Amino acid sequence: MATTALPTPLNPRNDQKPYTSLRHPKPPSPARTSKSSIGRRRTLIACSKRERHDAWKKKKVGLVDYDEGTHRVATQVSGLRRDDLPKRFRLRVDDDRFQRDWKISEVVDQILKLKHWEDVEGVLNRWAGRFARKNFPVLIREITKAGSLEHSVQVFNWMKNQKNYCARNDIYNMMIRLHARHNRTDQARGLFFEMQEWRCKPDAETYNALINAHGRAHQWRWAMNIMDDMLRAAVDSSKSVYIQQSDQCLRI
Repeated sequence: MATTALPTPLNPRNDQKPYTSLRHPKPPSPARTSKSSIGRRRTLIACSKRERHDAWKKKKVGLVDYDEGTHRVATQVSGLRRDDLPKRFRLRVDDDRFQRDWKISEVVDQILKLKHWEDVEGVLNRWAGRFARKNFPVLIREITKAGSLEHSVQVFNWMKNQKNYCARNDIYNMMIRLHARHNRTDQARGLFFEMQEWRCKPDAETYNALINAHGRAHQWRWAMNIMDDMLRAAVDSSKSVYIQQSDQCLRI
């Protein structure tokens, strides 16, 4: 049986050109990812918990005792509390019934009520805010303002034994100034060398506090030597350092 080929249909608009079949484009092949690019992937973890801005604000609180007929106005600092801690520390606080969610000012009041030979560390170990490292400089600032040298030294020694402690210049500067107020020149100079062992570089405030400590003890030669060490270390000093040094030179 013979087969006949069918004629190609012509385009009605142009009879001379036949129809042409349209080809659909191939879908793009998926991009190949190499093993090196997969290894370089990074995961961004967003933390929705933010630090409270009012944690470090000072608030004045008035206390009235009608029985004794006295009143007192105190400035309190809250600091970071239990709700500001990470979850692992909050669980430790919740599981221990002896833990207290005190403010920093309340901790200072609890410590100052004790004698310096009593259990000061027992109060600090019950404080939930000890798990926040940012509370330590504020705690030292508030307790050194009270002027109690023995309590401040015990709090400072307890602080250095904590795992989350980080040595800072402002903490050592406050302790050096406190020893200078109590004419403890040797202890102030010992803190000066201790902070360098903790890899804290002394700044202008550190030298200023140490010069002031030797000036109170009338040790002018020591003050001059510390001034020379500061100039040799190329520390950016302030005008108050030169004013104190000039006053001490006039007293020699």
